[in-house]
Amino acid sequence: MSSLKDVAKIVWKQCLAVKPTEKALIVSDSKSPKDPRFGISRVLWDVGKNLCRDCALILMKKTCMHGREPSPEVAKAMLDFDIIIAPTEHSITHAKATLDASKKGSRIVTMPGITEDMFLRAIPINYREMGLLIKKLEAKMQGNEFHITTKAGTDLHLYKGDRIFCELNGLVGKSEIKNLPDGEIAFAPLEGKSEGVLVVDLSMPLIGIVKKPFRITVEKGHAVDCGESKLWKAISSVENGTNLAEFAIGTNPKAKIIGKILEDEKCLGTAHIAFGTSAALGGTVQTSVHLDSVFDKPTISVDGKEIIRDGKFFLG
Repeated sequence: MSSLKDVAKIVWKQCLAVKPTEKALIVSDSKSPKDPRFGISRVLWDVGKNLCRDCALILMKKTCMHGREPSPEVAKAMLDFDIIIAPTEHSITHAKATLDASKKGSRIVTMPGITEDMFLRAIPINYREMGLLIKKLEAKMQGNEFHITTKAGTDLHLYKGDRIFCELNGLVGKSEIKNLPDGEIAFAPLEGKSEGVLVVDLSMPLIGIVKKPFRITVEKGHAVDCGESKLWKAISSVENGTNLAEFAIGTNPKAKIIGKILEDEKCLGTAHIAFGTSAALGGTVQTSVHLDSVFDKPTISVDGKEIIRDGKFFLG
């Protein structure tokens, strides 16, 4: 079985392809030895300081929700590093500070809500095989109109237009922002065009594992009502929080539904929709939330051609 140090080496060497001339920054929000993010941050720092020219560890104040900004001091520090790794409680993946650092060329890995079990189990995977799966999915997903249904009641139409696909394959290139564990193919649907109903039956950040499936109605690219009060309050209380920001399909064979969105949204055979910020995925909306909702066994058609049925891929 891999140790934390073994997996940290995979992060640095395989996922980030670190060079000895580079500068790296670990952004942590935990100073409690009982917190798994504390230990993961320090093992990443301990391994990284022997692999690159400079490896710094900075402590940021915890944010209150996924998508919120780190402090101005942390945001400024992020601009000076080639590599940034952020094992934080809440995601800074879609924060403007992270996007600004990526525009300067930084390679960025975020790990919101990471646990030791998740780190040890869902990061040591065959990235070549997962990358090939994502490539095959991308080839099948060429088109404009996406129709997503589930037996639970989802019936949603999304439009891609000329938006790019984000291959979230765990291998981080220049100016890229990716999660670890990774495993998705995603895009930001065209603003103002999504229509239909989403039934969430697996997971969402504010409640964890969904015990009672709930409906979200989408009109003209925005959620207009939601059967989960915590999610509705979070997305309706900020400007453009109701924007349908992302559609993605999970591809990580070792991911499981555990009530942590970082891993749940990567599970093979699932898909998810996010509301709020879409800018990091090629959309036009930058706001203070990005909240994902995961649903099981989707059937997906692209321009009328079925590519996934009940979570099973048609890739031949």
